[in-house]
Amino acid sequence: MKKNFSIIAIMVFALISFYSCKTISVVPQATNTVNKVTFDELNLDRKDYIILNTVSAEATLYAHFSSNQIEVDDPDGEFSLSWQWESFGKKEEAIGQWRPSKIKGFVKLGYLSNDYDEELFNIPPYPHWLVRRLAIYRLINAAKIAGADAVIDPVVSTNVEQGQKKDDIIYKTTVSAKLVKIKPDGK
Repeated sequence: MKKNFSIIAIMVFALISFYSCKTISVVPQATNTVNKVTFDELNLDRKDYIILNTVSAEATLYAHFSSNQIEVDDPDGEFSLSWQWESFGKKEEAIGQWRPSKIKGFVKLGYLSNDYDEELFNIPPYPHWLVRRLAIYRLINAAKIAGADAVIDPVVSTNVEQGQKKDDIIYKTTVSAKLVKIKPDGK
């Protein structure tokens, strides 16, 4: 009897251990931010800054939706992500959540100043969100290359189109903004 109890206890402990060991997927990513301002917020005299030029950046993502999976692919081959729906509970009362299931490549995300909350490392299964972040990332890189300190009045435009199949959608985002360079003191 004591031997049976020990075996049952070991089996229960093993089951609990295996159940609690969930793998946490970390999406490899690069994140950057840039300050966005309006002309009113600039609060500088015209002699204090230079408007360099207007830059634009684009991003396109392909998404495939099924009842329990979302797949997003970058046509440039930089990354692809999949989320799987995990349900908990009885079928009638099931609740669940989307979990990353396949991660390939390196996701690049850009944010305009303070347009993020607690989401920096949590990538939601929303292709429109991803394509926007990718386009902003590319705009920020163009701003850095041009030597800008901030961007003025960025315009973000996203188009959503039907893909070749019924469950496929193409997301295209273009971001454009004027680049501002603050003049150093005494110049």
